[in-house]
Amino acid sequence: MQGALHYIRKTMYLPVFMLVLLVVAFIVDTPKDIVTGYGKILTSNSILVTDYIAIGGLGATIVNLIILVVAHLVLLKVLKLRMSGIIYAGMMMLFGFSFYGKNIFNTLPIFFGIYLYSRVNKIYFKNLIVALLFSSGISPLVSYTMFGFEMSLALSIPLGIAAGIASGFILPPLASHTMKFHQGYSVFNSGFALGLISIFFNAIYRAFGMEVVTVDILEEKYHWLLTGILFGFALFYIIIAVIMDKKLIYKIKPLFKRSGRLISDFERDYGIELVIFNAATLIILQVCVVLLFKIRMDGVIFGSILAVAGFAGAGLHLKNSSIVLIGAVLMVSITGYDITSTSIIISVLFSLGLAPIAGRYGILAGIAAGALHILLARITVPFQGGFVLYNNGFASCFVACVMIAVIEALKEDE
Repeated sequence: MQGALHYIRKTMYLPVFMLVLLVVAFIVDTPKDIVTGYGKILTSNSILVTDYIAIGGLGATIVNLIILVVAHLVLLKVLKLRMSGIIYAGMMMLFGFSFYGKNIFNTLPIFFGIYLYSRVNKIYFKNLIVALLFSSGISPLVSYTMFGFEMSLALSIPLGIAAGIASGFILPPLASHTMKFHQGYSVFNSGFALGLISIFFNAIYRAFGMEVVTVDILEEKYHWLLTGILFGFALFYIIIAVIMDKKLIYKIKPLFKRSGRLISDFERDYGIELVIFNAATLIILQVCVVLLFKIRMDGVIFGSILAVAGFAGAGLHLKNSSIVLIGAVLMVSITGYDITSTSIIISVLFSLGLAPIAGRYGILAGIAAGALHILLARITVPFQGGFVLYNNGFASCFVACVMIAVIEALKEDE
């Protein structure tokens, strides 16, 4: 019993959250509906933006989440890796994007590509765990190649598997180089690397007359249930953190002094309890924005909130995130974009990936970063084809690159 409790704590209490979600799954849907819905999820093209709740139902979507997360937890156990700040971020990205775009079927070819890269280059597979955790951001490439084009399955399925393997093989070396592009001032580094890969595949497909069509398939009927789950998750994290760490309050001020620039590991520096407390505050911040603007919660927004909160262990905190969020909301107001649309609100939420700019260069720079992110995120989906779930991460890296270059140049002239 003691060992089980120790494991639950070391995995940031994620098994508790999964157990609660599993109960919810069998309350809202029958086992038959879950099995049927899960089949629909596995065979959907998963292109941006495909809400799995609309495809297979909430129960099946939760089962999709549990299968993905458990598989990754087992892998971490086999590789004898502990839950660091960046690994927690990767796990929460799985939590979030299992609601739109990721499933076990479209992630395995990518993982195999990373494994092949480790074998060819004689690198320990465990050293590529960060790349692996974030690699499934391009999983819609696999699904769309299999099920999105008008090809026979005998041709499309092998082609989709090959595309996934190639993407996984390319990602590790590319991700190590793209960090230099934005210098760690966007926490979504993998989004940029995967975006570049997606651009090439999009170009190849278009050259052969294979047009990619993005969608907006959403389901809002579980608005209050999903909102309640998020608040419940945050409350649970806060209670556990306060009980388990009596010195928690004294760690918040030092945390707020951190810029959040990659690579940050708040779990190593402050402990598990501060990370989960930090994640809870980020969840509450985002849900309050959604409620403030009377936005209906769907699977995509729900998943995005969890994904962003995961970086509570790797760069984000309430101070640096709030500044960027202000800039994003201001730009939405100025441009007249409809903040109640899912595409706009998730751009607002993912703008928090630029929080290290606010942490390092201050309020004005942070507000500018959030504002620029909204402008750029609007045009990057057609560019990369919709294959990359981390489209906002792709956009944020461009913003970070330009802003850091300009800011540093101005500082040199002073």
